[in-house]
Amino acid sequence: MTRSAWVLAALLLASGCAKHHAILGQVIDRNGKPIGRANVALAPGNVEIITDDDGRFMIDYLRDAEGTRVKLGRRTDYKVEYFKVGYHPSEAAFYYKNGELVLDPVTLTEDTIHVSEAGGQFDPATAPDRGQDGGGSYEGE
Repeated sequence: MTRSAWVLAALLLASGCAKHHAILGQVIDRNGKPIGRANVALAPGNVEIITDDDGRFMIDYLRDAEGTRVKLGRRTDYKVEYFKVGYHPSEAAFYYKNGELVLDPVTLTEDTIHVSEAGGQFDPATAPDRGQDGGGSYEGE
């Protein structure tokens, strides 16, 4: 083996041994299905990312006050907030030492709509007049 091949092999081995620092997790619904495109915000750190189609995310950097990427703070308390339109938001706090930290999957529950009786009798005369131009189109217009 040539000297350059040995140097290349040593560099590859050293980079493979380097510890990757990241916070990993997944966002799911109450049925265990992944929620893609959910927002995940980490504080402190000014980082907000979106989950992939499998509901997974990885945070391996922070942002300083100027918006520049910086390394994750080791031995730090963090709070992560999860949210997506149509779901109740959730948050969790954790302590990060170093290396890769895999958080437990977080379950977001769907927002619910409560329908109740308006009470009393409905008088159509008090409702605005609906003509052809007052509602939605059923012809895809």
